[in-house]
Amino acid sequence: METLELFFRFASVTLLLVQIGLIIRDAWDVRAARFGALLSIALIDVVGADTHNSSAIPVAMEYVLSALSMNTAVFIWWFSLSLFDDDFRLGRFDWAVAFVWFALGVFNYNDFVLKQEISYPWAAYARSVMAVAIVGHIIYRALAGRLNDLVEERRRVRVLFAFSIAALFLLDLSSELTFGFHVEPLWFSTIEHGLFLAVIVWSVFWLTRFDKHVLMFERVPSSPAETVQPALSPKEQLLHQKLVGVIEGEKAYLEPELSISTLAERIGAPEHQVRALINKAMGHRNFRSYLNSYRMIDAKAALADPAKADQQILTIAMDAGFASLSSFNRAFKETSGQTPSAFRQAAFNGKPSPQN
Repeated sequence: METLELFFRFASVTLLLVQIGLIIRDAWDVRAARFGALLSIALIDVVGADTHNSSAIPVAMEYVLSALSMNTAVFIWWFSLSLFDDDFRLGRFDWAVAFVWFALGVFNYNDFVLKQEISYPWAAYARSVMAVAIVGHIIYRALAGRLNDLVEERRRVRVLFAFSIAALFLLDLSSELTFGFHVEPLWFSTIEHGLFLAVIVWSVFWLTRFDKHVLMFERVPSSPAETVQPALSPKEQLLHQKLVGVIEGEKAYLEPELSISTLAERIGAPEHQVRALINKAMGHRNFRSYLNSYRMIDAKAALADPAKADQQILTIAMDAGFASLSSFNRAFKETSGQTPSAFRQAAFNGKPSPQN
């Protein structure tokens, strides 16, 4: 049993190292991939350091990895948000949560690094409460964001991801409640790390593809540029005309509560066809970003209009279809690289505003 457990652990560590290397080589420009690499580094200590055999990892390396593994839950949280939200950026709240989580872990540093008894049990229980909140937020964001997600494959993964995170959390929580922290019996640890290995193997197959042309000493066939929009079929052209008629002709984007289901109903087309059209033919991955592309045009025109110089920014945001000032400011900063106030000031001063 001990040999099997060691196999699961070391196999998991090996695959995690391979995954990190592939991310650094091939996908470092993708935000979710960078968070995934950070998570993989932290998981090395989680699945590989605390073995029933003392020969697992050199002590010096274990100290470094333990400092990262203390924030594994936070890294899972960041990776999940970046995976399902194309506009995700680390903000003050995200860093604050990470700081509190790490600070609580410092009280149990002996537990994490030296594998001794927990010195401050209250800190461990406080982290358990935070873990419940983090997992709950991951599940909520994964499921709630499904409504506006235009990437069909990602919409399907959201549900599976939410249930998988919940299952892994319940497994870990039940282990702590039943056996305590770091006193798992060998049989349970073997099963647990076998499941870890299965998840890591799945992630490797999900993230990597084998290039058969390398073995054949052939060049990879050139593919059309991804920026070229696919030609629309006659059916899609008709649907596109109806969509433009509702969005631009009726200015439906000015409705703050407009949803993809409501829009599909007004067009008289199945919701999945409308999602596919906006995503594949028009290049938008999120329904809200699609609507905001129209709203931003109206908002910028109003902000640069001298006749509306005395109009409050909140009024301009609401008139453009935004549900709140905070959502308007966030969308404006992401698309324009500056605040609405700075954009208005630059427009009135005759200065060109930066464009992304």
